[in-house]
Amino acid sequence: MNPFFILLLVWAAFWGRLGEALLLLAIVLWHETCHVLAAAVYKLPVTDIELLPFGGVARLEAFLQLNPKAEWIVAAAGPLGNLFLVGAAYGLAPYLAIDAYWFRFFVQANAGMALFNLLPCLPLDGGRVLRSLLVRTQGFAQATRAAARLGQACSVLLLGWGVYNVLYKRYNFILVLFAGVMLFAAARQELTNASYVFMRYLTARRQQLRLARVCAVKHLAATSESSLGEVLRSFQPPSYHLIWVVDLDGKVAGFLGELEVISALFEHGLSCKLGTLTMQQLS
Repeated sequence: MNPFFILLLVWAAFWGRLGEALLLLAIVLWHETCHVLAAAVYKLPVTDIELLPFGGVARLEAFLQLNPKAEWIVAAAGPLGNLFLVGAAYGLAPYLAIDAYWFRFFVQANAGMALFNLLPCLPLDGGRVLRSLLVRTQGFAQATRAAARLGQACSVLLLGWGVYNVLYKRYNFILVLFAGVMLFAAARQELTNASYVFMRYLTARRQQLRLARVCAVKHLAATSESSLGEVLRSFQPPSYHLIWVVDLDGKVAGFLGELEVISALFEHGLSCKLGTLTMQQLS
């Protein structure tokens, strides 16, 4: 449980809202359970779940970003689970004696969590869906940075809303400020870890290619003066990439497979030129 969630429980107890906070905790658990069930469909084991005031983070042993389709399905499962509870509440309401206040709180909490998590910014579920779409045209590293920057922008808007609520003495300002601070910190962490996550992707990719045996191919063309870093930023999983290296006159000087590029990355670094690798092939 994230320390901010513990602070939220303490604050709720102080204001006599512990029941609402515990119900919110149960809703967050349900939200994360939906992610876990979706991950189980793709046989992706979950190592742990961190609970946050606006949802949570389910960490997987497998590298989900290797499969953009799986990433958006697992990400969308949480908000869809909350919307399912909203529909179930309205469907069962005529048959159950439910206090109007608790019914309204339950519906609003689930709808709010679903809509908030569908915002297209990392680390929210909507941001992961957005990244799975962007990665098809921008490459993984660039898509991660774009979605994380949106997360920081959304957090600034939330903080502004929280300050507005403080000025007008609205009781929910604490929750809004918490969400803004948490979102900004998490988005910043996503930005900080973008390069590290991409390196993890490359390492996992190597293992995946050995096990898959057969996969779709995407061709890229790059000049001999292009660096490995420039090529890697254009990778679009889950395709296997073949890089055609051309000289400055447009003539083909050689080609490299994705595993060769990954091996060269660890040996020579991001600044290594493709022309150097093709010269080594010829020698």
